[in-house]
Amino acid sequence: MNSLVHTLRRLGLAATLLCAAQAHAHQASDAYANVIESGGGTVIATMAVSLKDLDLALPAVDADSNRELTWDELQAAMPGVQRWLGQHAVLTCTVAAGGEPAARAPAWVYEALEERGSGVYARLRAELPCPADAALTLHYTLMRDLDPTHRLIIKTGAPGEARAAVLAPGAPPFTLRAASPQRAENIPQASGWQTFRNFVPEGIHHLLTGYDHLAFLLALLLPLSLRRPLPEPAEGASAPGQMGLRELLWTVTAFTLGHSVTLVLASLGWTAVPLWVEPAIAVSIGFSAWLNLYPQPWLRPRWLALGFGLVHGLGFANVMREADLSQAPLAWALAGFNTGVELGQLACVAAWCALSLLVARWKSYDLVVTRGGSVALIALALFWTWERIA
Repeated sequence: MNSLVHTLRRLGLAATLLCAAQAHAHQASDAYANVIESGGGTVIATMAVSLKDLDLALPAVDADSNRELTWDELQAAMPGVQRWLGQHAVLTCTVAAGGEPAARAPAWVYEALEERGSGVYARLRAELPCPADAALTLHYTLMRDLDPTHRLIIKTGAPGEARAAVLAPGAPPFTLRAASPQRAENIPQASGWQTFRNFVPEGIHHLLTGYDHLAFLLALLLPLSLRRPLPEPAEGASAPGQMGLRELLWTVTAFTLGHSVTLVLASLGWTAVPLWVEPAIAVSIGFSAWLNLYPQPWLRPRWLALGFGLVHGLGFANVMREADLSQAPLAWALAGFNTGVELGQLACVAAWCALSLLVARWKSYDLVVTRGGSVALIALALFWTWERIA
């Protein structure tokens, strides 16, 4: 990864291994858009699309199929990229009288490459004449048939009045600006509550598609099933099943606290997201699973969850940092995103509890589920660690 960063800075161009991009297991497919009004009835839109998504959608981008995208290949493929974006990200300006489209966005034009936390992106730009009293909509279908996890994080509005929303490909045309209040049902509102609501589903989506975060959560939960063993506890002693419940609650709470703290700090720009975060997340999975096989009395699961939660929060923060929202919508978006992450996490914990209760009295439970599951997680963590360091 360091060599990639140095190469990009030295050349000012792109030369990235596409297979390395896949190492970010918790990074879903995201694109970023910014739509502003420059005055004089002109709307300017920019769209940032990752190179790994371009390669997936347009095989001709990697002309020699060696999984290494060079600047010459990208330059040669750019006319096709511009046409593809023009077909799947369509801005339309509709005049109120008659409801007929007044203009559609011209072809997207390549501007530059951007280095983001989740890889290298191509930034394209389009300009659209649109009177101030006309409606402005975006019909977005990028990656619809290729990656169901894809999302567009869009920002629109004047400085100080920025609004934000998250779009899934294939949704109905999204209203960026309504011609009249009666037609504003889908417009992203400037209110904090609307921004909060827009980002709750994104938090849930990000947690449920973050396979490394789910793997870490599973490593914590494997030894903490809510089963009550067949032998009765000694007189005066607490039942192991009750201890499991208390430890489970403490563990989930500690993980929530840890990743919430660093998610907020990194999203607000108060701390950086270092390059070692991705390998560290993979290491956290393997170490937690190893402790299931060789428990250490001095290390309680809750403290492990708190410490590694701080690391995982930096991984969660990439989405919010890349959205580049101003302070007011960022606070509401961050609150909604974190709430969504917690809802997704609670759903996973509830599902695990229900499953473990169903198989709790299986006599091979510890051997197959706890120990076997931990061995599988260690193997997966070793693969992810090697992949991310390589």
